Amino acid sequence: MATVTIDKARKAYGAVEILHGVSAEIADGEFVVLVGPSGCGKSTLLRMIAGLEDITGGKIGIGGRVVNSLPPKERDISMVFQNYALYPHMTVAENMAFSLTLAGASKEEKQKRVAHAAQILGLTELLGRYPRQLSGGQRQRVAMGRSIVRNPQVFLFDEPLSNLDAKLRVAMRAEIKSLHRRLATTTIYVTHDQVEAMTMADRIVVMNSGHIEQIGRPLELYDNPRSTFVAAFIGSPAMNLLNGCFDRDGDRPVFKTNDGIMLPLPGDAAELIGVEGVYGIRPEYLTLSVANVGIPARVVVVEPLGSETHITATVGQQTIVAVFHDRLDIEPEETIWLQPRTDRICLFDKSGQRLSGKTNEYARQHS
Repeated sequence: MATVTIDKARKAYGAVEILHGVSAEIADGEFVVLVGPSGCGKSTLLRMIAGLEDITGGKIGIGGRVVNSLPPKERDISMVFQNYALYPHMTVAENMAFSLTLAGASKEEKQKRVAHAAQILGLTELLGRYPRQLSGGQRQRVAMGRSIVRNPQVFLFDEPLSNLDAKLRVAMRAEIKSLHRRLATTTIYVTHDQVEAMTMADRIVVMNSGHIEQIGRPLELYDNPRSTFVAAFIGSPAMNLLNGCFDRDGDRPVFKTNDGIMLPLPGDAAELIGVEGVYGIRPEYLTLSVANVGIPARVVVVEPLGSETHITATVGQQTIVAVFHDRLDIEPEETIWLQPRTDRICLFDKSGQRLSGKTNEYARQHS
């Protein structure tokens, strides 16, 4: 096991810069997920850690040693790819032992390590089969077993579940997390699926356009996003974000949307009166209220999911989603009234940066 240090890492292809000096510290034994939309640079960063991409600038360290110039085989890492990368002419046992064969390990050592990994992953009965005789989930476990037998300092996963169906993805998420608890090996996992990130990670690194937007524990990012990007990316359904300005209704502060609809604010938001911004509220923190109390919303779509009901509606010209843990008799085109929990509101400036905790400072600077 080892720490992984990323210090102002840059990657450019000619004049096109992909990573803009990102920095992160991954602790020994930690499970960290790199998440973000396609093209944000997360897979590029993973490949730089693995040594499959050259580093344009900055440093990457593994176990206290800078590995910028080291080839992949000398970094003591093991990588699991999206497409499994199994040899079709080899059995499960031969695929799992292949790296040990290249390293010149004895027959006894290979058998011992393969048997141990197979037991951990439930592959013992499949060791004599070929990849074509396995399901997608079994192939992915073989790919993981091939990494385990190497006993590396760091596991790297590059979207390993993308080729699996939804039900199998859920099962494999649990298997990978359970595997990490048993082995306690430093793990870096790349995905574009924020549900995978939330359910698996010790910490999440949210990336956007070659930058790191925020690093934190899953619920920390969910409850306290530093930007509208993180607020919209983490959570399913995403946080509702309404554009407008901070205003006053009598003696109480309110947020006035661009359509003139008044939304409640906590008392400390009074310092922001006159400032443009963004009002954020998670779908589950909207409750139904009696007519003419709260926010009027025109229902567009009703999605009954059994344990929950998701309602997509418009507030003026802006779209929001509300989640209720009830079965509701609501139809499209109806007007419902929603009441947000003011203790769960997230406020952002017009550039998308979080205001909470710095409202007074922001108000002074923009008064």
